[in-house]
Amino acid sequence: MMNLIASVMLAAMAATGPNGTAFYTPPNPLPAGAHGDVIWARPLTTGAALPSAASNTLVLYHTTSLSGADVVVSGTISVPKGAPPKGGWPVISWAHGTTGDAPQCTPSLDSPSGPEHRYLGQVEPALDQAVARGYAVVQTDYEGQGTPGPTPYLIGVAEARDAIDMVRAARQIVPQLSTRWVVMGHSQGGQTVLFTSATAAQWAPELHLLGAVAEAPAAFISPFIAGFPKQTTPTPAYAFAALFMDAAAAFDPTVKLDQILTPAALAMVPQLHDECVDELATSPTGWGSIVPASSFRADAMVAPLLKFAATNDAGGLHPTVPIMLAQGSADTTVPKASSDAIVGILCGNGATIHYNVYQGIGHEPLVMRASDDALTWVGARFAGQPAPTNCGGAPTLH
Repeated sequence: MMNLIASVMLAAMAATGPNGTAFYTPPNPLPAGAHGDVIWARPLTTGAALPSAASNTLVLYHTTSLSGADVVVSGTISVPKGAPPKGGWPVISWAHGTTGDAPQCTPSLDSPSGPEHRYLGQVEPALDQAVARGYAVVQTDYEGQGTPGPTPYLIGVAEARDAIDMVRAARQIVPQLSTRWVVMGHSQGGQTVLFTSATAAQWAPELHLLGAVAEAPAAFISPFIAGFPKQTTPTPAYAFAALFMDAAAAFDPTVKLDQILTPAALAMVPQLHDECVDELATSPTGWGSIVPASSFRADAMVAPLLKFAATNDAGGLHPTVPIMLAQGSADTTVPKASSDAIVGILCGNGATIHYNVYQGIGHEPLVMRASDDALTWVGARFAGQPAPTNCGGAPTLH
């Protein structure tokens, strides 16, 4: 019965999008729309659907790129079972970690045999837990993932717009969603969370962001990139750097890859559009297999790249909502020292942060390990309780 109601509601609120991967190709010409407006939608029945939801919907919506262009983004909407509470279903907007820019890496296309299910399969139970507890969970794929690119990988303002406009789009499809929401995300998505915490009030003033949960956030992009011209041993992390360099060149005309990378490295750039991050990082012919230092020209023009990277560091942000920041002590992808540092900086910027460290937990297992604590913290924000802080003190150990 609920699926029938959802289908009727969907038909009333938006055009029905095509089946299969044709859904991700927008109509041409693209109809005009404000950021957050829905282009089309359809029920989601693939492996990316959350099993505890009463309905799952795939949506294509407008956002505004870093350049100011009207671009399309895909995402999903998962609505809890039962009747919504007074004021509508509380909303969690989830920002995912790195999966890669190729179309098959798109989270809304995930399945048990999907190329990034090793990661996404660890995240989905935590999101399903949120739906089971009565939260509507909306998930952006980020622009250029599944939809026409480029993808603003680790470009904080653009990713934040994707996550905010996902809430706008979801409320057009399901009017029973509240205007009150929390943003959560992991790794790349943790960076998205931090930028959302500082920009949401201006980008969507009709929505009421109550808090932000950043899990192992990518907070220091410029120091991360700056190390690779000197890196003399292969590392899987170079795949992340390569994805960012490709995005930087797409969004900043002063960043020119042919003035940074050797011809051999330039010949590898198409991989970034064809393969998912696990393959990029671990394949014998991928970015994780080469010596980073050898891929930079002797006269590499890295200054524009590092300048652009610095605009995506989180240290200059001034969050306007409380933050829970979760970090695993055994994380080698986003080390604990990074989260220690960003907590100190953002606390100094006036943020209210509760910092949790999970002993012995690595990068990807953090999402499920922190889930109960995150949902308890989120519930307190929706209940209007004062946000806790351990700024100036030691993190809370778990």
